[in-house]
Amino acid sequence: MPIVARNRVGGVPMVRPMDEIVNRIFLGDEADARDGARLEEKDIHAIINCTTRVENYFEQRGFAYLRLMLEETSHITPAIAASVFEFVQEHRPKHGILVHCAEGVQRSPSIVILILLHDRYALFDAFELVEKNCRWPILPAFEMLVSIARLDLNGEHVDEAAVRPYYWERFRLRF
Repeated sequence: MPIVARNRVGGVPMVRPMDEIVNRIFLGDEADARDGARLEEKDIHAIINCTTRVENYFEQRGFAYLRLMLEETSHITPAIAASVFEFVQEHRPKHGILVHCAEGVQRSPSIVILILLHDRYALFDAFELVEKNCRWPILPAFEMLVSIARLDLNGEHVDEAAVRPYYWERFRLRF
């Protein structure tokens, strides 16, 4: 059954399921994180919770969790990136991983982009892949994208000056 979620970008309710962005990496929201039947159906047993307030609903049922405690203005530090990569490396070979925040619009898409960079995607290619494979509008936090770019995971040397026009072009109609 589809999940009803509130899209913060458009502010209108919409029906959508969580999306598999790449092999075993799913993007979702709080509703997805609390839908145990749907998680089981998708063979998801590991969850990256990018929020400060959403519970880890299935810890008692043996699901593995990584809680990042991110705000919309958080920066992704090397320590945060390392914990995400370690978690993904440990759990992705065995089962799916849900990356979620409250709405599935800002924080969790940013973390999925980070995972894709670790998988050797270029920053803007990763961004476009998430947009393409996600059935709802995303608006990754600008500060997070800049901090991810500064990590220089694949030698691109992308800085804020390159991210700003790209970000503006992608999202100018959503501001």
